[in-house]
Parts: sequence; structure tokens; C-alpha cells
Amino acid sequence: MPKIIKDFIPASQKEQRPGYAMVPLYLTIHNTANTSEGADAEMHNQYLHNGAGGRTVGWHYTVDDKEIYQHLPTNENGWHAGDGENGTGNRRSIAIEICENSDGDFRKATKNAQWLIKKLMKEHKIPISRIVTHKHWSGKNCPRKLLDDWKGFIDEINGASNQEVDNYNGHSIVDYLNSIGKNASFRARRRYAAQYGIRGYRGTASQNLTLLHSMRGDSQKASYIGKRVESKHAGQLRFYNKPSWSDKYVVGYLKKGYGFPTIVAKLKVGNGYQYKVKNSKGNVYYVTASNQYVRVE
Repeated sequence: MPKIIKDFIPASQKEQRPGYAMVPLYLTIHNTANTSEGADAEMHNQYLHNGAGGRTVGWHYTVDDKEIYQHLPTNENGWHAGDGENGTGNRRSIAIEICENSDGDFRKATKNAQWLIKKLMKEHKIPISRIVTHKHWSGKNCPRKLLDDWKGFIDEINGASNQEVDNYNGHSIVDYLNSIGKNASFRARRRYAAQYGIRGYRGTASQNLTLLHSMRGDSQKASYIGKRVESKHAGQLRFYNKPSWSDKYVVGYLKKGYGFPTIVAKLKVGNGYQYKVKNSKGNVYYVTASNQYVRVE
């Protein structure tokens, strides 16, 4: 567990600590883009305290391979997202800079950042779908060392999906499948597991969830099948060509009142859920299942 050192920028230093109250809705991830030796979290902390070279810029955390510096309280905004004074990135997100100094271990710094992200997600009830890149807000190529495998970065925050096994009467699905051996042959159990795509009695979180619903005869979980889903979000709601929250799989947007005529399934994706849907031409897409953003009719 990395050490968090709180060294807040003085409130009088408005160019780095604007001081607007904030209830964070997002976590925005950056790379420092500074490969110089010694450009670690402590150095970046000093950089901000010394006025950031005259720039109007400030963020909440800097993470390196050994420690984490916190520069701003998480209930105040920073200038980091490049989306303007009133932009959602600047005004509603906690900013985390990951160091890439040449004398540091970038992989370890990334691991430390992922630990911090999990901590902040829990503290502020921020879902995995709202862990975003700097590029998400302004188009800047940042975090430059993570963009090529952003999905992998997010998957590591989620943890191994095989460890996200739901319970059935207090037991994991694996244990349950083994336990029904009293009433079924090994071959029958293998067929039962294979029916739900669970290899060696263990599959992804979404596969295990599907299996659980079948075991429980949970008709409520299937009440949405075949129904229409539409956006009730005031803005543009993203939909994807894969069960993912990654920007690179976004293929379109739904205006309020627009949607898909047929829900095929409901999947667990990261810490949230998505509907697998079909449009009128039979093409398959994925859209959030959160009733905060969509309604089912």
C-alpha cells in the first residue's frame, strides 16, 4: 500500500487551487509526460507549490512508484482537463497524474495509481464507467502511455473477473457445481457448466451471473428480454460494439427518447451492467442498463 502524503497547495494560490466546491463524479487519469530523472511525485508537488511555471494548472494527486502526493482536497476542483472553466472534467472530476520519470518504475507507478483509483471509487461512489482519460475531455493524447491499452488498465482495476464470482446460498458457483455431484454425474455437471460457457466450472463474472439466474429461476432478471430500451439522459448516451466501457468501442450516441427495439440480455461489465440489444436491422450493440440513464418499455 503506497503512502499518501497530503501537502495541499495554499488556498491563496488561485492559479493552482481555484477553490470551487466540487462533488466528484469522475476520476480523470493523466500521465505527467515528464521523463526526466527525478521527475517523481515529490518533484511535481514542488512544481505546483512553486506556481507551476506561471501556468494555470492544478490537479489532485501525483503518483510514482513509491508514494502518492495529494495537492488538492477532493471536494475542490482543479484545472487539468482542458475543457474550460465550467467543463465537467475540470469541475466534476478528481485528477490523477502518473509519473513516467526515467529513473522510476512506471509499471509500479501504474499499480499504485490503480490502488488509489479503487480507493477513491469506494470513497466517492464513482463507477468504473466514469474512470476516464484526459483525452476524453479535451482530445489531448493523454495519458499517452496508457491509451493504447486503456481497456487493460481498466480491467486491472476491476480485478480478475474470475474472482468476481457471485454466491449461491453462500457458496461460489464453482463450489455449487461441485456440490451437485451428489445428484448428477461428472459428465452431466460438465454439460451443465458448458451450457453457460463456464470452463472448468469457472467463467467470467457475467457468465456466472447468467448461471446464477438460471439456478435461482429468477424470472425478474429476465423480465426485460425482448423489450425496448431508450435513453432518458438529457445529453448523448453512448453505445458500444462490445460489452465494454472503453471509449474505443463507442460506435454511436442516443438522444433522449431514442433507443433499441429489442433487449437480448443483461451483462455485468466491470462494476456496472449493460443491455445487449439489437436494432431494427438485427445488428448487436451494448448500452448501459442503469435506470438513471435508460428506461425499459
